[in-house]
Amino acid sequence: MDRKGWIVVILCCIGIAINGYYGAKRPPAAATKVAPASPGSTTASAAAQAGSIQAAPNPVPGEQRSSTTATKPAKTHQLKSGQTTWHFSSAGGGVTRVELAGQDQITLNRHGREAIGALRREAAGLDALDYEIQQADDKQIRFVATSTEGIEVQKIWSLRPQDEHLLELRVELTNRSTKAHRSEEWYLYTGAANSMSPAEALKPSFFLNDAGDASQQTTDAFGGGMFSQEKMEIRSSHTRLRYAGVMSRFYTQILSREGRGDAPGKVWAARLLIDHRNDEFKNTSGAASDYAIEAAMSLPPVELAAGASQTHQYSLYAGPKEYGRLATLGAQRDSVMFYGMWGFISRPLNRLMRWMHDLSGNWGLAIILMTLIIRTILWPLQAKAQSSMKRMGKLAPLMKELQEKHKDDPTRQQVEVMKLYKEYGVNPLGGCLPMLLQIPIFFAFYGVLQNAAELRGQGWLWVKDLSVADTVGQFMGFDVNPLPLIMGLTMIAQMKFTPQPASMDKAQKFMMNLMPFFFLWICYSFAAALALYWSVTNLYAIAQTWIMKLYMPDAELVKVAHMPKGPAPRNPFFNPGNPMHKEKKEKPKQPKLGG
Repeated sequence: MDRKGWIVVILCCIGIAINGYYGAKRPPAAATKVAPASPGSTTASAAAQAGSIQAAPNPVPGEQRSSTTATKPAKTHQLKSGQTTWHFSSAGGGVTRVELAGQDQITLNRHGREAIGALRREAAGLDALDYEIQQADDKQIRFVATSTEGIEVQKIWSLRPQDEHLLELRVELTNRSTKAHRSEEWYLYTGAANSMSPAEALKPSFFLNDAGDASQQTTDAFGGGMFSQEKMEIRSSHTRLRYAGVMSRFYTQILSREGRGDAPGKVWAARLLIDHRNDEFKNTSGAASDYAIEAAMSLPPVELAAGASQTHQYSLYAGPKEYGRLATLGAQRDSVMFYGMWGFISRPLNRLMRWMHDLSGNWGLAIILMTLIIRTILWPLQAKAQSSMKRMGKLAPLMKELQEKHKDDPTRQQVEVMKLYKEYGVNPLGGCLPMLLQIPIFFAFYGVLQNAAELRGQGWLWVKDLSVADTVGQFMGFDVNPLPLIMGLTMIAQMKFTPQPASMDKAQKFMMNLMPFFFLWICYSFAAALALYWSVTNLYAIAQTWIMKLYMPDAELVKVAHMPKGPAPRNPFFNPGNPMHKEKKEKPKQPKLGG
């Protein structure tokens, strides 16, 4: 690989790091102290503050209740909308779990310690109120309870017609006591999110939106590292909190403030260690350190005089992270896609891919069509890069002569090489810049394919699920993934077809030949959609090189005719009849005296 190639590889690595930073933008962790637990806080809450919690493989939210909570059995109710079933319980007065049917076949809040929408008096505690179901039908359910402070709490959950994954929540607080009440410690639990498999590279995360600025942190943020200590919880305060929630790679739970707009609020989050000792993932890599993540979002400061009431409007989205669906629902819910710094490119690419799917009826074909469109748009840049590389290759013998001639004078050698570039009109970055311009599009489409919930469970030819590796079997204990192998072979073929600079030495050739195997090792367990995209890209590049070789004239190395030096041309707007326009005459310079 020549110097330009190394520049591209280094910039790619820098771009991946920057994109990862912006894609996982972190909210500032507040240095606030943990508030004392309310009388209704639990031993489970204390355990959460002391460290991670061992969760059962399938805990039922609401089972880990406070000892102060009445022992009467919880009453349940269901609301069904489309292929989504919402399960409610009087234990917590909220949504214990959300079952998604159809192609999803998944249960959300599976590892939550209590119901989504549970109202806590301390962020890490549990909702200790005894709720009664006052009214319930197939569209709405109402819970009522009274706290030990004399605050009556009513929660009214209603289906929203806009989307089957959307619920409306109205929280009404009424002060039934004779004393005024003020508190900033009323929290709504957003539920918990977990990975579909412990081996999944993208970890679950919690997120928030403060005045339009969305940010997230994964479970890895709690583990500390070289420059930070392990965290038991994360807390932060915000002046204009819009929403908060948790999400996995393909699914999310967003609790959004509605009605009067943004308001001051706090966010709390912690992680839960999942026990895989007795489930299907017990022998999976990473099972011993697989964490779910939970969060809570505070209400604005509550101030209630005796007999006064307050109403707070929220909405809960619990479903797939589909950009088109979230963008249609509005309220910046689509910001939870976290495409990174190239999001402004990823969003139109996502829309175009969905349009391709509507035309073809298959997501695999949609990815292939998208790849062909992107590569066709970039054809002129690729052609420019290849032409420049060919001219550089023809210039290599002349450069070698100069290097031999001035091998003892590196400065003179560089000057003569630059003169050679200028004489033949060759830009040394001509092959590099077109490649750099393609990097943002590559990262943007990579982000789309990595986060597209639409690909979940979608097949193509032998691929059963485009969102995971296309494993077809095992050989000597190793998974056999055909698409990454095809990707590696097409990369080797592309290298053979692409013109290489004649000045490349043996070490550079060795590194160049090693690159396909390096990328194969990195991408072997990637989602099949990414391997399909890269394989089609390589095949397109091979076809492009072959077509250019057959039908486009070979690059010629000719000297460039330079303009002779002379007086500067006169200003075309100069008017000799205008007294304001005068010829500038050079005054004779005084001779310098002295040495």
